[in-house]
Amino acid sequence: MSDPVQITDKDHRLLFTSLYAAVFSTMLGIGIVIPLLPRFAETLGASGFGIGMIFSSFALSRAIAMPFFGRFSDTCGRRQFIITGLFLYMIFSFLYIPASSVLELSAIRFFQGIASAMVFPIAMAYIGDIAPAGMEGRYLGTFTSSLYLGMGLGPFLGGIMTDIANMEMAFICMAALTGVALLTSFLFLPDYRGRKRVQTPLYHLLVHPGLRIPILYQMMNAFANGTFMVFLPVIAAHIGNLSTGETGLVISISILSTALLQKVCGGFADRYNKYLLIATGCIMVAIALALVPGFEGLWAYILFAFIMGAGGGISVPAMYALVTIAGREVGQGGAMGTINMVMSTGMIISPIICGMFMDQAGISSVFFLSAAIVLVTTPVFLSKASVFSRRT
Repeated sequence: MSDPVQITDKDHRLLFTSLYAAVFSTMLGIGIVIPLLPRFAETLGASGFGIGMIFSSFALSRAIAMPFFGRFSDTCGRRQFIITGLFLYMIFSFLYIPASSVLELSAIRFFQGIASAMVFPIAMAYIGDIAPAGMEGRYLGTFTSSLYLGMGLGPFLGGIMTDIANMEMAFICMAALTGVALLTSFLFLPDYRGRKRVQTPLYHLLVHPGLRIPILYQMMNAFANGTFMVFLPVIAAHIGNLSTGETGLVISISILSTALLQKVCGGFADRYNKYLLIATGCIMVAIALALVPGFEGLWAYILFAFIMGAGGGISVPAMYALVTIAGREVGQGGAMGTINMVMSTGMIISPIICGMFMDQAGISSVFFLSAAIVLVTTPVFLSKASVFSRRT
């Protein structure tokens, strides 16, 4: 098992700040265009299936590429992957503008997903490299707030930018933000090669005892969040009586609630039972999902969004702390790549399964199904929490 990386305080600050800026800028750019893509796809003649293909292509390529790049960065170095990924992401951002068909747009999203796979999991591996033993939750919780802040603020800014200017300006802004992240990383990101000299096989990562709980959590969490993000606009329009703008506000509140709790709950993860924190967050997520179909009105949905986001804020830092601890044995890049691959896989599966349930039993059934899946997995986390308490 390798120890955390020993680097100077100056390099530590530069590494954390440059990576935080890179991930925040990139996720802000992603968030800006997400609410615009369905409209843009419709102008190109996309059907519902076509719109789904455009979104799924991004998650599919990330799921395929992340474990590969993560494990490779453990043995070949991390900086070159992040810089290359940001450069390619910037180039593909510009290519949205001349896209003239659903196929072209899907291809751009697919290759942009590959570029994204070279950035986020490897940035997480970097932070895992420098996190001192016993402070994994605080380091990873503070850092992952960059992801949620970018994703939470992006849709709001994208809507304003499109109203003031046009859709092309939003794509240019995405490219520009990625360019800022690229420049920051190129100038200030110190290089580090993981301590692993031989890549850990993907199968060993998937069955590693230290990663079993994080993998189960990521699959469940991706399913729950996929339900919330994809189908909330549908139920909000048909049952909740929310406008489009109000729906966007609700989604942003959910994401930002998670972001704002990351640092504080990361500290909790270092001091308290990580498995119990994960279980607590899951129960909150299940409650929020189960309540959505029974209410209407903006304030009720804001409350559910806050509960949903707070559940993620409590559980995500604890999950990533467990991944970081396991990563010292199997390689941080491989561990983070595998965990994020599982998340992308869940985001692909969730809309498909929930869409089938919606067609057969109505929109409310989608949220009840997702809540049930979260509750079914929660006893596993509680069991691990009990075992952990007895050991300590």
